[in-house]
Amino acid sequence: MKGTCPKDTGQVEGAPTFQAAFRAQGPLAMLEHFDTIYSILHHFRNIDPGLKEDTLEFLIKVVSRHSQDLPAILDDTALSLSDRNAHLNALKMNCYALIRLLESFETMASQTSLMDLDLGGKGKKARTKAAHGFDWEEERQPILQLLTQLLQLDIRHLWNHSVIEEEFVSLVTGCCYRLLENPTISHQKNRPIREAITHLLGVALTRYNHMLSATVKIIQMLQHFEHLAPVLVAAVSLWATNYGMKSIVGEIVREIGQKCPQELSRDPSGAKGFAAFLTELAERVPAILMSSMCILLDHLDGENHMMRNAVLAAMAEMVLQVLNGDQLEEAARDTRDHAFPHHHAAAPLLHHQGQADRELGGEAVSAVSHSPVLCLP
Repeated sequence: MKGTCPKDTGQVEGAPTFQAAFRAQGPLAMLEHFDTIYSILHHFRNIDPGLKEDTLEFLIKVVSRHSQDLPAILDDTALSLSDRNAHLNALKMNCYALIRLLESFETMASQTSLMDLDLGGKGKKARTKAAHGFDWEEERQPILQLLTQLLQLDIRHLWNHSVIEEEFVSLVTGCCYRLLENPTISHQKNRPIREAITHLLGVALTRYNHMLSATVKIIQMLQHFEHLAPVLVAAVSLWATNYGMKSIVGEIVREIGQKCPQELSRDPSGAKGFAAFLTELAERVPAILMSSMCILLDHLDGENHMMRNAVLAAMAEMVLQVLNGDQLEEAARDTRDHAFPHHHAAAPLLHHQGQADRELGGEAVSAVSHSPVLCLP
């Protein structure tokens, strides 16, 4: 049954029928009732807040049920091709519906946040509940955890040759990047949702070849969203240390290193984002970043002072945290002593970004530029 939404009632025809079909057929009911959900998505602004909340709750139930059913289905060696395709199509439809509904709620929440800025933040929670009928901020994390649970299953076996479509991975990961765009994501109270986003993307990186797409997206977001540098540093550091994805540091650094000075001079917000990201990343994972530092050294000759200072600050962290002490291997110790013969004094000077360009001089920078330890294979 096709879903329609009369403008005067804000109700969607077909929703009760879909719920009845779900009780009888389980997650596969979406195959015959997708039009009903699509109608709700299309008329989202006009429908009753209670129906929005009920639809979200229902879709969470549908996707959760599918997540519970899929392990046995995937292990069924007698599963027919038609049944496999039915579950694949239902999976894509169910995830599409849930994610698009999530994004619709998030768009409305962002608009409410802008209104809060105009009104000084008074009565924010009441306005949020009035707009949605419930507290949206509390609903996001369980949805991301549910999607992560799905990705951790061997769902690739539903696709031909067990090769999952890039469009499906982009659909699931795309909602994470959409949530990150909200400036409130960096607030302390939103730490659980940041961790849920990081975990979902970490699974996509390790299981679904999301490296290239994630790198491109991170570069774009650093250029356009000032609040994201520390958030993305925390995520990338975790992927590199806890998920075994050290290579993503090199990929991101390579993209930043290849930005020409003229491009950065035309994009001060991008330069600021890159500089903040590199500075904080060096503080978190200096040893991992060190193997890619040679890619960034050209920025020491660039006109953008933020990038120069960021590279110098990163070098300082490497001296302080990695190339410090006498327990180093001989090659690393020789490199440190050659690059920074007075490293105990040079590191604080490097760290003082405002004076680094003027006081460090070219001698140590030149030595570091030719230091093999800063560009390991």
